Amino acid sequence: MATSVTTTPAPTGRMTSRHWSVAAGALICMIAASVPLSGVSFFHPYIFLKMGPGTAQDVPQSAILLYFTLMMLSIVASMMFIGGPLLPRVGTKVLMLVGSGIVAGALVIFSLATTPTLLYVAGVVLGLGYGISYQLCPIVWVNNWFVARKGLVVGLVTGGTGIGGIVWSYLVPAFGGNPTDPAFNVDGYRTAYLVMAVIVLALTLPAVFFLVVERPSQVGLMALGALEPGARLSADLSRPVPGFTFAQALRSVSLWMIFGASVLLGIVHAAAQIMAPYLTGQWTNPVPDGMGQPVTMFSTAMMIWTLGLLILKPTLGVLNDKFGVLAAMTITLSMQAAFFLFLPHYAAAGNSIGVWLPLVAMLFMSAGMSNGTVQPPLLTAKAVGQKAFGKIWSVTGSAYTLGMALGAPIWGLFFDETTRSYDRGFMIAPVALAVVVAVAVIGMNRGRAQHMALYEKELAEFEAAGARV
Repeated sequence: MATSVTTTPAPTGRMTSRHWSVAAGALICMIAASVPLSGVSFFHPYIFLKMGPGTAQDVPQSAILLYFTLMMLSIVASMMFIGGPLLPRVGTKVLMLVGSGIVAGALVIFSLATTPTLLYVAGVVLGLGYGISYQLCPIVWVNNWFVARKGLVVGLVTGGTGIGGIVWSYLVPAFGGNPTDPAFNVDGYRTAYLVMAVIVLALTLPAVFFLVVERPSQVGLMALGALEPGARLSADLSRPVPGFTFAQALRSVSLWMIFGASVLLGIVHAAAQIMAPYLTGQWTNPVPDGMGQPVTMFSTAMMIWTLGLLILKPTLGVLNDKFGVLAAMTITLSMQAAFFLFLPHYAAAGNSIGVWLPLVAMLFMSAGMSNGTVQPPLLTAKAVGQKAFGKIWSVTGSAYTLGMALGAPIWGLFFDETTRSYDRGFMIAPVALAVVVAVAVIGMNRGRAQHMALYEKELAEFEAAGARV
């Protein structure tokens, strides 16, 4: 006979304050998560002044920045091979607490680094901690607590990285100082690493201890909207749950279609690594090669990009909830494709039409970049179901980061020394984005059809067994 367990209070699929407290905890953790995604890049000018070209060490910038690639690859490896296997054994809270401690320790190593080798060590250690915590756990929380409005909540939570990016953009220069100041201290930036380590822990620890509960069933609740067909009721723990097991998912072509599409999206989005130097020239070079504008206009463009992410990630989530994944990806990635096609004409358009046009165009880039953190968890959830989402997410959740790591050197191959541009890459990017949409959506639909067929079979067997009792 099936075993029933009654919890108090009775489960409900309606919104409660606990749902929002978990979402808030995930958001706060993602603000802390912005450290490797955007925070560390603000240290690069100071690191170059300390050990880069023209200094006593005279280390090439490419050799210094290798730490970033190592960090991203470390995130991928730790998420797939450490976080994923440990998740069902120790749970998300332990992983988040341990991972945040490792990240904070890595920032201390960064503050002490005086050679590229120490930067490499710090990057690998930071990636190890990040991959088992921030890259993995917040999305698992959202998936556990939200069936309805999942797109909106994923968008809001992942938007935390943009909030953090704005904080770091002011914090790091405040401690690092102005290199043109006669009293400039070349080691002043080291203090910012230590402050960042404190902030990471100050944000993460209270969120995990006081706001987050891993599963609704632990407090007698249900995921928001969990009364849809196939949802699991916490009052009947023996009832089949829709979705693949981890082993079934690994054997599914659908999973690897989503993985491949996410990698390709990351490769395209690695254009962000070359966008700052490229756009600096577009804004500041003399007419007609550039717009002859002060560097503050470039800063304004980058700020619009960052603020656009804050707005457009939740917007993308709403599009997913209202119109579906295909429509959401088609709309936003078409906007980004238009931006790539516009880039070779960026300065010319600003000169002939007005600087407002290049500024507005940055929002089109934001719309596309929002897909990187919002779409992979939504695609994965629909393709594989709830049964083993956390462990499966440790695989697909690493794909976009892997693509970003691979994409930086790939974009370097498109650089034309004569024109100082990446026009060939800009022309190829829209085609790649179209492939991303097609492969991802086909994989999602194929996976959902497969795991729902398995669920219907399991449910029929479950009900037949109950009828015989």
